[in-house]
Amino acid sequence: MRDDLLPVLACPVCAEPLARVADGSVGCTTGHRYDEAKQGHLTLLPAKRRALTADTPAMVDARLRFLGRGHYAPVERALAAVVAETTAPGVVLDVGSGPGTYLAHALETGAAADRLGVALDLSAVAIRRAARIHPRAGAVVADVTERLPAVDDVAAVVLDVFAPRNQREYARVLHPAGALAVVTPRTGHLAELAEATIAVDPEKERRLHDSLTPSFVLRSSNDLTWTMELTAEDVHDVVHMGPSHHHVDPERTFGSATVTAAVTVSTWTPVG
Repeated sequence: MRDDLLPVLACPVCAEPLARVADGSVGCTTGHRYDEAKQGHLTLLPAKRRALTADTPAMVDARLRFLGRGHYAPVERALAAVVAETTAPGVVLDVGSGPGTYLAHALETGAAADRLGVALDLSAVAIRRAARIHPRAGAVVADVTERLPAVDDVAAVVLDVFAPRNQREYARVLHPAGALAVVTPRTGHLAELAEATIAVDPEKERRLHDSLTPSFVLRSSNDLTWTMELTAEDVHDVVHMGPSHHHVDPERTFGSATVTAAVTVSTWTPVG
């Protein structure tokens, strides 16, 4: 973990900022200590949270393969544009980051050349990958549905890509002039794979609005639709990189397919 990222992070017990201490570990002024993993990430979970389930190695590997082939490049470009357009000071905080692919792309935009980033995810497997995804990014195992291990007003941009939303915490960690970028699937997303994927809730848009107001106001909404020519391996990976992994026979085989991607990238600003 980069030392210049530690003051961005907060102790999960007392919420005090973190720093490198004399023995080389990471800790806060009240005495709580956290060891850095050999891969470079931190685990900032209260002990009672460590039994929670998260993405498996198979899911993370499938996501890295699928995203690595560029199939979700329109999403990557849209998120990078939000980061490039944001002038507020602070880091890019990717909440529910998985292996950090979107964060790495966002940090590569010209306007973000000096930005630091932090990936937060409950999956230690995913965070081990995220710890090495970009030289200006740090990675933390955290429960993103609870208090985020970050200090107040520290994020210029919060990214939420197909992840649970945490309205109160997003409002706390975002700089007042910052931006929240949320990616959600629309009806028709991966429709050709409906038998093997989880259907999109038709109330998704309303639920998104309800999950972010009154702390945020919608600044822009961009519907993205594109067609993907997927090989059999691509189809396997897109099915197994998300929650549908838990509901599909791991021995099931797939053929190649033309598949529609349909998502909304919405940008929100804090109220007040």
